[in-house]
Amino acid sequence: MLFDNKEVVMRLFEFGDLDGVSNLYHIYLREYLVFFYKVFGYYKLWVPSFSNFIKRVGKNKYLECCSGAGEPLTLIDSQLDKNEVGLVNYLLSDIRPNPDVVNKFNQNQLSRFRYIENPVDVTQDLDKFDCPKIFINSFHHFSKKQVEKILINNFKNKNEIVVLEYVSNSLLGYLSMTVGPLVVFLTLPFLVKLRHLPIMALFTYVFPLFPLMMLWDGIVSCLHEHSVEDLKQIVNKLGLDIEISAEKKRSMLYPAGVSFLTITFPE
Repeated sequence: MLFDNKEVVMRLFEFGDLDGVSNLYHIYLREYLVFFYKVFGYYKLWVPSFSNFIKRVGKNKYLECCSGAGEPLTLIDSQLDKNEVGLVNYLLSDIRPNPDVVNKFNQNQLSRFRYIENPVDVTQDLDKFDCPKIFINSFHHFSKKQVEKILINNFKNKNEIVVLEYVSNSLLGYLSMTVGPLVVFLTLPFLVKLRHLPIMALFTYVFPLFPLMMLWDGIVSCLHEHSVEDLKQIVNKLGLDIEISAEKKRSMLYPAGVSFLTITFPE
């Protein structure tokens, strides 16, 4: 761990979490996150561990929390051997679900992915979602107090939790975040819709607000990563019988590596 992640005074904000930030930032932050998944292949590093998790848990319904655009989960699922894991059904959720994203997923009635239309706060009691929980590059958004609530709520029904993160509180993790703004400079004209291009180009090439905001969010995300040690301290404080394990996978394209963390509740 590069920096101590103790919340002593205040928790740094991320622009992607603020309602007052322009909707264009939220739209293209999500677009670029999905683009990074595909280009750097983060999701492929998670596939073996995710497959083992699904087989070990042995359930056919899972709730993804803080789904955002929802595509990372579909990318991971597309790589699973269905003969081994079976056909798993996924509920996608978010505290601020985007209607366009919701409609995209729900227009196919036969899909194994359904996006919940109403806001879902995963720190609250989720008895109606009695199933294992999935967090893909989102767990770091929660404070330690919120993590406590998530653990307590899921402990009641012994709902396993899996946390997939590509941010890390390490030197390589922070250095990897500098790549994002560079990619934005090179690809913006090809990824942004034509009607949004003038304003996005203005705040990328003339006033580089968009890439700087993205860089800030990436660095803060790394700083907020919950390590195994952090989570074990929370578990000890709560006095709950919870097991935590983690794996790290790296590739040539992403040497900083991704983490795969499981939280289980022994019988």
